[in-house]
Amino acid sequence: MRPSNLPRPRPQPSSGYKRVQSKQTRDVAFGPHKDRIEKLYIHEERPLNWIMDYMRREYGINLSVKQYKSQLKTWGLRHKLTKRDAAFILRLLDQARSEGRDEVVIFSGHPRRREDITKYIQRNEKLVDEADLLSCITQTDKIPDYIYLQTLPVEPQQPPPSHLPPTPPSASSFGSLESHASFRTISPMKVPIPSPESSPRHSGEFAHELNRATTLPGPVDAAERLHVDWSIIHGDNTPVQQQALLSRSQPAIPNILGPFWRAQREPIPSGWCQLWDNNDPSEQWPSDFTHAVLSATPAVVEEISDLDLDIYRFGNNTRSRQLNDKSLSADFVMYCLYWLICAGQNDARIQSRAEYYLTNARFNFLCMLTNESFPAGECLGALSIVSVLFDCYGQWDRLSELLTKCDELTKKHCGLDNPLTMTIEFKKNMLQRSGAGCPPHDIARLSDIVTQMQIAFSESSAPALTARYNLAWAMLENELKREVRAPENFEPARRELLDLTHQWEQFGDDRIETIMAAATLARATFYCGDAEGAEAIIVQSVLPRVRKNFPEQHAYSWEAKHRHAFFLFQLAKKETGARRRDHLQLGEQLLREVVRNRHRILGESNPKSTHSFQLLRDILKAQGRILEADTLSDWCEQQQSPSGVH
Repeated sequence: MRPSNLPRPRPQPSSGYKRVQSKQTRDVAFGPHKDRIEKLYIHEERPLNWIMDYMRREYGINLSVKQYKSQLKTWGLRHKLTKRDAAFILRLLDQARSEGRDEVVIFSGHPRRREDITKYIQRNEKLVDEADLLSCITQTDKIPDYIYLQTLPVEPQQPPPSHLPPTPPSASSFGSLESHASFRTISPMKVPIPSPESSPRHSGEFAHELNRATTLPGPVDAAERLHVDWSIIHGDNTPVQQQALLSRSQPAIPNILGPFWRAQREPIPSGWCQLWDNNDPSEQWPSDFTHAVLSATPAVVEEISDLDLDIYRFGNNTRSRQLNDKSLSADFVMYCLYWLICAGQNDARIQSRAEYYLTNARFNFLCMLTNESFPAGECLGALSIVSVLFDCYGQWDRLSELLTKCDELTKKHCGLDNPLTMTIEFKKNMLQRSGAGCPPHDIARLSDIVTQMQIAFSESSAPALTARYNLAWAMLENELKREVRAPENFEPARRELLDLTHQWEQFGDDRIETIMAAATLARATFYCGDAEGAEAIIVQSVLPRVRKNFPEQHAYSWEAKHRHAFFLFQLAKKETGARRRDHLQLGEQLLREVVRNRHRILGESNPKSTHSFQLLRDILKAQGRILEADTLSDWCEQQQSPSGVH
């Protein structure tokens, strides 16, 4: 055994990570493909082994038979009748006859009639008649959810298409090119750009006392300075009880946003040197492990003490000052990410901490709401930064949950008719109102919110700029929902976004909100018919700014490269000869790096990983390399082996 006085080795970069196995992570992996799997399994009656091979080849998803069967059971998808299934169908057919209704029962999406049950009885040698079949169930047995009476006239079934439009780009903080509601539950690019004043510039974050690493930062002091209505967060608890809740012994709160290397910062007070040794790699939490545990298909945190690391032991994870300035918004982001980690683990000891981190995140948000000098800009900025980061990891369900919590707090604190309340509510709805079947956004109401923002928060232009972004985004989305798209109809949104990008640049051209504005401008430019101009915006405006904020091995950087590769693919479709070849080869080069990292770190079942896998596969096919495209999943597995990792 290792002597107890030696430090325990920290997680190190590996060829792959053990993933959390839970219903939530299974839903993340299978959810975007439900319609497709249902079509193959139910309508085409494909064998499960065939479906598994197809999903592995087409989307890079390599899950076990047990995982597939568990998910099919969760969805209630079955294409073979059991005796009990047939009995329940017969019971409902008898019920329909007694009520004078059409004798049609839906079983796993397929209509079943009495003649189907008659044939089933005839094929089963152990069954004599309908009464014999009904005897295998009792009147108290509950009918499964996948068996129910047909309530409307039966129409010919139109199974969903076997393929989505060629490789949908992952809708992200860089601007979704499509709202693929059928591809996943939530489209993550429904986030307004953050306020440039959401967090102040660097303000001596190292000038803190030594106990900062082991005591609750920020919120307790803030509560003494600000009047906070604790009943808004926990209606039944008194302020004294809430203070006791936050003051009791709690886990240390390291900053997983990861301040970059000490050499790049101001000198650290000598007291910190007792806690942090820059030359000891065993005391670093590698950045790829940070990304792995934040993924929607998270890696397993092997030991609970991994969450108690000192705040300076997380490696070079981000260079963004907005995320390292120790402001309320930065602390809010930190608590949200720790909540994300704990909520995704199966270990009950870790899950029990999730509510603690979420409560602290909500408290920080409430403190920002009560900041009379700048409530709107700070709140909107904090939510936007969180939205960007959650999106990088495919955490759209958790993002929706968080936005709902913040929306509830804002309504209770500010009222329903406040422009800040309406803006945050719209931000929440952005996640849920995408796709062709959703109603268009109310442009007149959004225009009115812009005016109200200018009046109510005149001390800064940032809140109004955020409202203007929402308006431009909604204009773009409304055009995308039309059955027939005309490039000239996207021009008003493009002009508005161009002006917004210039105005955001005045607050700092390397800030996250400026990146988002430029990326969404690229999206609008693409739909105006100028794919070359869109690609130029990504290369000249977006990528350099991303590199200033994040290292190459950050999930945000992978998203930028995926976006660049998508535009290159679109350009290649319009070119011939050498230019077409160059676009496809550069796109392939970018995507091989992205696919390698996303598969190894985020997990092969993460929607972000499957998006990049599909795009790389399409680019290989466009080059005529069909065999490589069909064996791409084998290449991914080789890259995850120790000899294949670069």
